[in-house]
Amino acid sequence: MERSMNHAEEIWKTLVRATVDKKHPWRVVGFSTAGLKGPQVRSVILRAVNTDSHQLVFYTDRRSQKMADIAHDSRVALLFWNPRSNTQLRVCGIAAPQTSELIVNSLWARIPEYARKDYATLSAPGDALTGGDLVYDLDRARANFVVLNVKVLSLELLELKREGHVRFRCDLDETGHWVHQNMIP
Repeated sequence: MERSMNHAEEIWKTLVRATVDKKHPWRVVGFSTAGLKGPQVRSVILRAVNTDSHQLVFYTDRRSQKMADIAHDSRVALLFWNPRSNTQLRVCGIAAPQTSELIVNSLWARIPEYARKDYATLSAPGDALTGGDLVYDLDRARANFVVLNVKVLSLELLELKREGHVRFRCDLDETGHWVHQNMIP
């Protein structure tokens, strides 16, 4: 194995681009957890990237199954796919809610009023809808809003190419450097 910043740096640059380009295919992410009900996967939106701390940021509802799964096992796997470049990125990491109320409140303040309803339902996401229409309590929305940080521990990129597929992995070592390994596709 060799130390390499080039591959990891390129991946991080692309992840940052996905947070500002709403049409970037890596903006919508397959987010996998393992909970008491077994493996679960769902699509989430990549909200921010912190390259210095190797973290990806997502928003969720504290009452979601995702949060229950993370409380059971904080290890997560993420899947990014770019159909234009035939590139798959697999990420493994540790998920944890943001504990700084200052940061959470600052991010909440940026959420448009119409989007706050996503966190204001009386019942939890995924619960059965009974009695017709959804009922909202906007006063509860902020309490249900969670900023979820994923500390990235490994990145694995697979590029599907006619002239030959390319696969490599970057693991974060104990000193905070990325260790690169070429792999068989």
